[in-house]
Amino acid sequence: MSNQFMFADEASQQTTKLPTEYWKILIVDDEPEVHAVTKLALNDFNFLGRGLKFYSAFSGEEAKKLIDEHPDAAILLLDVVMETDDAGLQVARYIREEADNHFTRIILRTGQPGQAPERTVIVNYDINDYKSKTELTAQKLFTAVMSSLRSYRDIMSIDQSRHGLEKIIAASANLYALQPMNSFVDGLVQQLSWVIGGAKQTLYATSNEDGSSYKVLAAHGEDSGVCVGQTLRSVIPSKALAELEHVIANHGSYYGDDFVLLYCRSHCRSHGSVLFIGGLSRALTADDHHVLQLFSENVQLAQDNVVCLEDSDQFLARLADQLMLHHASHFNGILEQNSEVRLAYAVAQKVAAEDAETTALAWSLFAQARPLLNCASDAAAAVETTCQQRVARSLRALGHGEHEATQNAHRALIERLERWDGLGLPEGKQGSDIAISTQVLLLTEQLLDWWESGISDSDIAVRLKDERGRYYSPKFLDVVIKSLPELRTI
Repeated sequence: MSNQFMFADEASQQTTKLPTEYWKILIVDDEPEVHAVTKLALNDFNFLGRGLKFYSAFSGEEAKKLIDEHPDAAILLLDVVMETDDAGLQVARYIREEADNHFTRIILRTGQPGQAPERTVIVNYDINDYKSKTELTAQKLFTAVMSSLRSYRDIMSIDQSRHGLEKIIAASANLYALQPMNSFVDGLVQQLSWVIGGAKQTLYATSNEDGSSYKVLAAHGEDSGVCVGQTLRSVIPSKALAELEHVIANHGSYYGDDFVLLYCRSHCRSHGSVLFIGGLSRALTADDHHVLQLFSENVQLAQDNVVCLEDSDQFLARLADQLMLHHASHFNGILEQNSEVRLAYAVAQKVAAEDAETTALAWSLFAQARPLLNCASDAAAAVETTCQQRVARSLRALGHGEHEATQNAHRALIERLERWDGLGLPEGKQGSDIAISTQVLLLTEQLLDWWESGISDSDIAVRLKDERGRYYSPKFLDVVIKSLPELRTI
């Protein structure tokens, strides 16, 4: 190319200083003059407040390395004929297929259109524009770059929206999962930090009964360990503190330069919660405000659900404890009326006399949950794990019980798939880690099923010996095997 197009000696031509942010343009051509002219023609280009930053490659192989180094390039200005007649076309195929980059806009430039006919190239290669160097004036180059940048902006906007939706869906799945309050709020602040992006600190504070104080229940980011348990007023910056009372009083929100305060109104309690997101690395857009508002509202609904579930759990746990207290006060009468309780009591007496009554009382709760214990014994581990999760979630209320019999029943339901040899589910407990009351209740259930099926004591003894040291304690089974005839008569 003639030097008259390079404008190298023009003192009046100065490189425009790029804005802080810029669009990356990759120039791939084996002629240095083309690089110089391209940069000169687009020297003062500006789109959406951003200038251009150029990266050069002079061969197909160099271009592939450049593409790998700059996957966020907006445009690739690509020559066809370089070290080979189709080097540029191979680069176009590389960026789409091997680099899996479908965002960068490819403008093919060729000085030999006959080598790569436009129709053939457009059909066979995923390029976005085709220009002949002989007709590509500065104005046409400007127009091509501008239209390609607009396309790139729209494509990236759609992709960011897709990622944002994926984040919200993932966050919702975690937030609405059945879990204790502490787990819920820990997940909440992490998900919010993830969704908004770039926040240095996220705090979640709940009010006391009269709403006079908000205590940080969970934190993520800077000083998170220090903030938990402190009042929100004591840990947020002064500029946010000045807006806090107004946000709480009006159940509203405030968006500062680098922080956000959001009031999350509760639908089941008098006072809600406050979210503080600080140290934002960028200014939030109107869309960000809308998403945060929707997210905080739905998060509060999720918290309300958790609160209601925990209230229900506490209520059911109190009922279970009252039932156990009632049964304890009428224990002798229950033994006379209920043969299953008598069997559990007898087995417990054989192996742990001091806890026999409590273990027998636990049988009544344990037996009520038997419809939930229908995982096949030979089910795959994944199926058994799913069943175990269902049991744990359905009976979580019993975990709040204070009576020892309530606790024994809950423990047995959770440990029902554990094994003495450590090969069980869900925790792989081993040996004495499995409660003796659990073994009593499980074996009572097993004996009842075998006897109902008409299996003889001798066959039961064989089966129990086979399970010795695998599912049950060897010492425990030895005692039970010796007592089988006596237990059957109960």
